[in-house]
Amino acid sequence: MKFLVVLSVCLLGSGLLAQAPKQEQEQRVDAREMPAKALLYLQNLAGKKKRIRYYREQDGARRSFEAKFKLEGSKYSVEFDENGALEDIEIERKAREMGRVRNTIEAYLEKTYARHKIEKIQAQYKPQKEFNSLNPGNPDAWELIVATKDAANKFERYEITFDAAGNYLNSRNVVRRSYEFLLF
Repeated sequence: MKFLVVLSVCLLGSGLLAQAPKQEQEQRVDAREMPAKALLYLQNLAGKKKRIRYYREQDGARRSFEAKFKLEGSKYSVEFDENGALEDIEIERKAREMGRVRNTIEAYLEKTYARHKIEKIQAQYKPQKEFNSLNPGNPDAWELIVATKDAANKFERYEITFDAAGNYLNSRNVVRRSYEFLLF
């Protein structure tokens, strides 16, 4: 009996963590504060990167580094762990660039939410031996920021991830940072 109670608490806790809200805080940093391994990776990416910015990111207890830049007219976000190991590459895309997968994702959103608006679409690429930044190919996943309203007109924003075929993987509620401290 005691084992069942402990097991249920563990499973309940892990389920709550999987749906933890997205509450990222980014702080801009200088290139000198980035891990050397991350800078080397960015240096080796093909193409001329414009307006490169570096960030330290905190999402709950998780810390990471991120580089954001434009390359060939697309916005890139390259995320690294604290040691500089590549975690993922995200490229901002337009809905028309999603191809047929867009229909599958739209069907899911229409079935799940009374009203929705896609605010941001990113093609997500997992670490691979050689990433061609000029021709990245098909993404491993799609990450969308979606504003929703339910039947009671309650507004919420979610980060929803779909696999390459448009199948739902997970979602997190996006928590906006309070700007009350700016009021005077």
